[in-house]
Amino acid sequence: MTSRSPKPLAQNPRRPSLPERAISRRLSVLSTRTNGGPTGNTEHELTEEIAEIKRYEDFTTIDWVQDAAQEQLRRRARRKQNAGVFELKGSLGWRRRLEDTYDAGQAWIVVTLVGAAIGLNAGFLNIITEWLSDIKLGYCTTAFYLNENFCCWGDEKGCPEWHRWSSFWPFNYLLYFLFSTIFALTSASLVKAFAPYAAGSGISEIKCIIAGFVMKGFLGFWTLLIKSICLPLAIASGLSVGKEGPSVHYAVCTGNVISRFFGKYKRNASKTREILSACAAAGVAVAFGSPIGGVLFSLEEMSSYFPLKTMWRSYFCALVATAVLAAMNPFWTGQLVMFEVRYDRSWHFFEIIFFIFIGIFGGLYGAFVMKWNLRAQAFRKKYLTKYAVLEATLLAAGTAILCFPNMFLRIDMTESMEILFLECEAGRDYDGLCEAKNRWRMALSLAFATMMRTFLVIISYGCKVPAGIFVPSMAVGASFGRMVGILVQALHEAFPQARFFAACQPDVPCITPGTYAFLGAAAALSGIMHITVSVVVIMFELTGALTYILPTMVRKPPEALCVVFTVADFPELDRRRSD
Repeated sequence: MTSRSPKPLAQNPRRPSLPERAISRRLSVLSTRTNGGPTGNTEHELTEEIAEIKRYEDFTTIDWVQDAAQEQLRRRARRKQNAGVFELKGSLGWRRRLEDTYDAGQAWIVVTLVGAAIGLNAGFLNIITEWLSDIKLGYCTTAFYLNENFCCWGDEKGCPEWHRWSSFWPFNYLLYFLFSTIFALTSASLVKAFAPYAAGSGISEIKCIIAGFVMKGFLGFWTLLIKSICLPLAIASGLSVGKEGPSVHYAVCTGNVISRFFGKYKRNASKTREILSACAAAGVAVAFGSPIGGVLFSLEEMSSYFPLKTMWRSYFCALVATAVLAAMNPFWTGQLVMFEVRYDRSWHFFEIIFFIFIGIFGGLYGAFVMKWNLRAQAFRKKYLTKYAVLEATLLAAGTAILCFPNMFLRIDMTESMEILFLECEAGRDYDGLCEAKNRWRMALSLAFATMMRTFLVIISYGCKVPAGIFVPSMAVGASFGRMVGILVQALHEAFPQARFFAACQPDVPCITPGTYAFLGAAAALSGIMHITVSVVVIMFELTGALTYILPTMVRKPPEALCVVFTVADFPELDRRRSD
């Protein structure tokens, strides 16, 4: 009788984690590029890939199926617990009914609280940002805490209560430089010391989080606090960065922090993603004063799963946020954003040619900035990683030196867009912008502002301060569009009897340069962000006029075609796509 020794049980190998699987894939890809063992260049690329994967403290994904099953079990248990609750009498029955009602309405309670908190935060940030931006140029003698608009309320041409720091121009230049440098230094230092995740826009990471990834600390309380403190400092420093992208980040942080106080969302990560989608819509809504545009932005850009209930909650959250912001009235004008404008004149069909030209510029701008910003990011990653604070400080100092001499670059970008969007009638003017004798000087100044702002956006976006690219791109498009509008206006006045301008009525202004600035801002924003429908709706809500919906939509096809043809020639994007 033969005996067999028992075979040892085969142990199940540990399933590699997501970073390990990613490293293995990258290693196999890199190995195929070489003949033999890994070379020094291959090892360097592999080290960079590992560092990229380990950039976050945690990089796991949620289990959608498990979360759905747990939610179903919770509801089933609650139904069993509440069976016959309507037959109960006394305080026990009423308490059960209230608990059941509270559980069913938690989502609406959360989005209401979150929307109110986002609106309050946005209002305070708008007020602080305006004051910090104006303090670089002067101060109010009646109340130091007032910005120039509040100090000179009702007087668009200035008032004696608002004083420049000095009548000596070089001294004002020096103070402008010092304020900009200090603001950027403070912002970058706080981000590095307390919340590194507060740097940048945050939209790309939020898209990953809503899709199911877990990045611990990215939506935490410290990130919310530091982002809210450093965002006004970064904008007031003069850096070519905007607040619209960071607005989405701090809005989603607000939703994540508040939802943790409710058991339904603290236990279920997939349910929390629905609240985060609603918060993203509210963040865009308070940034542009556009609740419908915010919902469409969340649908078009942020979320891969957007059921009907999430859409209604997103709209309600955006509506509450904009209502609170309107109640605060941070600009004392009834406007939700500074560059909100109303147009009462229509456009002519011959202007479609110029609108298409502006659309082509928007596509070229988006492609050009993407190409060179990738190169700037590669340079930053290779040489400037250890000098993040110094880089942001030097960028702000250089920006102050370059921007102070130009009247459109010196002021805040939102204030600049407000000026460029306005019509020239009703006594509205800014340093002779509407005067015919200054037309060519203004056109040259706007051309310089367009080129300089584009350069500054390329090198500034990506530095370690809260930074968005929405408003800088809109400012570039607005300056270019206003320049085109001024030139078209000059062409019409030079040849008023030409058949090309036959649609113009006599004794009525035919060309409105402000509308060209408005369409240029929409074209540049759509070119850099590759979003279409939400941009049209946002611009409609900014102007409140259906008149310019068709020009806003008609400039999109050439822009999209230009982006496709230009980006196709980028070897950097092709290489990343093949990887």
